[in-house]
Amino acid sequence: MKKNKGLLYLPVEVKVRESDAKLLLSYYAAKEGYQVVLGDHIMVELAAEEYPKGIFFSKGGPHGFRKRIITNVKKNGHEIVELDEEGLLFKEKQYLRDRMRRDMLQLVTQEYCWGSYQKEVIIGANPDYKKKCHIVGNPRFDLLKPKFMSIYKEDTEQIINKYGEFILINTRFSQYNAAKGKKDNIHFKHIKQLYYIFLEMIKETCEKFPNINIIIRPHPGENFASYRKALAGNHNVHVVHEGNIIKWLLAAKVIIHNGCTSGIEAFLLGKPLISYVPFTSNEMNIPNQLGFKASNKDEVNARLEDILYKNEPQDHAKQMDQSEKGLFYYCNWSKDNFSYESILRLCNRIQLPPQPKKLSLTKMPFLMKGNKKRKRRFSLTEKEIKDFYRKLDEIEGESSHLIIRKLGNNLYQIQKR
Repeated sequence: MKKNKGLLYLPVEVKVRESDAKLLLSYYAAKEGYQVVLGDHIMVELAAEEYPKGIFFSKGGPHGFRKRIITNVKKNGHEIVELDEEGLLFKEKQYLRDRMRRDMLQLVTQEYCWGSYQKEVIIGANPDYKKKCHIVGNPRFDLLKPKFMSIYKEDTEQIINKYGEFILINTRFSQYNAAKGKKDNIHFKHIKQLYYIFLEMIKETCEKFPNINIIIRPHPGENFASYRKALAGNHNVHVVHEGNIIKWLLAAKVIIHNGCTSGIEAFLLGKPLISYVPFTSNEMNIPNQLGFKASNKDEVNARLEDILYKNEPQDHAKQMDQSEKGLFYYCNWSKDNFSYESILRLCNRIQLPPQPKKLSLTKMPFLMKGNKKRKRRFSLTEKEIKDFYRKLDEIEGESSHLIIRKLGNNLYQIQKR
């Protein structure tokens, strides 16, 4: 039996975006001998206040959120490793001013970077912290690689059986189309403009392709009902935000986006991708350089016609070659190397207090305190964890023999038997 390497705290905030990647990391971490505490972000925070010292895996965030997490975790004696979920695409000055403030970076033991760009930006402003920064990619992108494709096979087939051949449109307009209602902001005028341009494009596409379903997958921070209301007259539109994006990308015939990380994911999966860019802005626009380009509704529909009915091939291999100096500068990518392996190698360098081979953590009420309010609904069941681990066991061709213990509401301890 491998020795207990200590506690690894893995919080999840946005389930549809983060949970599969954290489950992947937890599976291999537990196999290596870590005692993993996994679950709802707030619950993991509370657990870290009560349980032994270990490694806390921070997901980054805007300054106020990040400061609260890092200072509390450090106060309780944990080592902090951080992989900023928004570290792939950002504006340099704003990023350093908000999400990568030096006063918090100094408390982080290891800062994990999506790619060379993020690392260079951080080191450029903090050259004395060069040794803290490590390029690891992101476990979210591990799940796009051939090794793990079988994880989504059954779900992908179920989606296709339900919706048939469909166009997937991913949106990212939460700065205007916010969950609590529309909000005008001088800094996000282009987002407001894009929102209405996308609605017009969707309406016309519905009319051009009445026998093809169109799935709109809004950003989790958007008002989903706004799309349903605006497109109520179109029978073939479905507004859906369920589960991990990967199964939807795999099931889709073609994906349309503007500036979405999901555009990168679709591209890496080799799916037909239309980057709809009706005007230019000063945003980081790496995703918009991928796939087919369209600058107006007619070009979108012409591309859809080619893809849906003429089966026009996308020269994906050529584009992958061209992206090595583009996309791969921002996102470390290899089909045969995995982010979770890099992360665990780095975690293994951190010296933690010795723990017994089997650590039985006490179930506790974990009452919410002060400003720790739940912003998003979150649920994670033991069955979901077991089902995901079963698929990984099948991929690895062996049983992991992992024990899953419920510690609290949406909070679990995972360790090797």
